Amino acid sequence: QTVGTKLTLAGVLMYDVAESVLEERLLERGKTSGRSDDNIESIKKRFVTFKSESMPVIEYYRHQGLVSTFHGAKSVDEVWYETKAAIDAAEVKLSAA
Repeated sequence: QTVGTKLTLAGVLMYDVAESVLEERLLERGKTSGRSDDNIESIKKRFVTFKSESMPVIEYYRHQGLVSTFHGAKSVDEVWYETKAAIDAAEVKLSAA
């Protein structure tokens, strides 16, 4: 079902984390997730796909000043605090438009 014909993008949230940290997290998750793709080969393929397919989209929106980047290796509470602040700021900007 189509709800409308226009979308205003408030922003893009980008969590920057070293691949080695992501790899470690995903392999750890794989121990209990039951996901068959939480293995080193699939994880490396996902990194390649992200770089080739998602990063051009991120860069497109970064050029428009819409990307908020966060250091995702911080504590969950720190990342959430920074994320919430970015969302709140985007909402204020949208309501003023």
